[in-house]
Amino acid sequence: MLEQNLEEHGPLVMQEVPSVPRLPSYHPTAWAFVNRVLDIVDTKTGGRAAWCQRFFMFAFIGGFAALVNMTVFYLVFYVIALPVNETMHNVIAAVLAAEFSIMANFVPNDFFTFRHLSGHQRSWVARCMRFHITCVGGNVLTFVIQFTISHLLHMQPIIAQAIALILVLFYNFSFHHIFTYRHIKPTALS
Repeated sequence: MLEQNLEEHGPLVMQEVPSVPRLPSYHPTAWAFVNRVLDIVDTKTGGRAAWCQRFFMFAFIGGFAALVNMTVFYLVFYVIALPVNETMHNVIAAVLAAEFSIMANFVPNDFFTFRHLSGHQRSWVARCMRFHITCVGGNVLTFVIQFTISHLLHMQPIIAQAIALILVLFYNFSFHHIFTYRHIKPTALS
């Protein structure tokens, strides 16, 4: 069959297809330098600059929320005297620090980091609840790591808290993508 086509139409001529300009995967910023860096990342990673952009924003905002967490933890554990033993004092400090940092994390991440994902179409309350559910897992993991390091390795709780926050950063980013802001399936028309 191929031979018959070649006889009828002559030899095949390969033509170069012009490349189609690719749209960036990221959302351009107001800064040309940042857009250039994102364009390089987009090219080198095969269109994954949007992930890098979201991770950078998530880590930046998370750094602020970690400072909120550390400040609340420090104040409750080291400054505020509570009529409880050290273990319970640690638990109370960790829980209060977690809630304050969740809100310090949710509000700016909801607006800046994840606003372009389809899951952002959910109501603010639904997104906040889903963010909290994901963060509860992250905070339990943070507490377990912090408590383990501070009690088994006899490290200062504030240092153990900082180590735990850094380790849990990757868990939180992944689960906010998988659960909090995941794609919304279109509803079937009846």
